[in-house]
Amino acid sequence: MDVGILGTGSVGTALATGLAAAGHDVVVGSRDPASNRIEGVTVVSQRAAAERGVVVLALPAGVVVDVARELRDALAGKPVLDAANEYPTARGDDSLAERVADAAPEARVVKAFNTIGANRMTDPVVAGDPATMFVAGDDADAVAAAETLAADLGFDPVAAGDLTAAVHLEHLARFWIHLSREYGRDVAVRFLREGDGRT
Repeated sequence: MDVGILGTGSVGTALATGLAAAGHDVVVGSRDPASNRIEGVTVVSQRAAAERGVVVLALPAGVVVDVARELRDALAGKPVLDAANEYPTARGDDSLAERVADAAPEARVVKAFNTIGANRMTDPVVAGDPATMFVAGDDADAVAAAETLAADLGFDPVAAGDLTAAVHLEHLARFWIHLSREYGRDVAVRFLREGDGRT
């Protein structure tokens, strides 16, 4: 896939290197491309990254909505995967992903890549089993794109419902952070089900 990742922090860097290694055409968007280097991945402006076919928002919670609003024209019509988390508490009743969708109303927003640490983003097999990567969104094709990227990184992707389910994934992320402080960052969530698990 043609992937643009906004954010040069630990999550953005891990996703970029992992997806590039999996064969995707990846660029990373930065406010200051000249000052950022990621081995094996081209760093471009945030707008240039937002113009890619699939966009991942690996940005701090405090800026992700504003960036989505600023780039809403570039994000229109494409899968936009929000990986941000608010911690230690949410700032409102709706999820951060829903606020991103409100800021970029023509984007096909999916919550994804927010329930594990950056250190395991490219190595999600823990104790012999792949970690689950939950994804939630209203658009089936955008959800499928997120599932494909997650699977290519080695996760077991699970569709968790429409975008209203993003609030649960953000709560799960806060619980993961709590657990990581008790047990270290090499922990992950695994969803077990019999058959296809669907009702």
